Amino acid sequence: MADEKPAEKLDVARLVDETAKAIGLPIAAESRANVILNYERSLTIARPLLEVELDDELTPGPVFRP
Repeated sequence: MADEKPAEKLDVARLVDETAKAIGLPIAAESRANVILNYERSLTIARPLLEVELDDELTPGPVFRP
């Protein structure tokens, strides 16, 4: 892992714009900044979980059925 290059900074504004375009979701100009801000916050919250490397041999736990 020492020779991995640092990840490029994600262009969240472009991601929001392109994703909205791809799914046909209009984002009002006055809401765009808040959509971008919330997306960045979501990434910050999710990042630690997404960085956990999972073993390929993991077995899912049983499903609880009352």
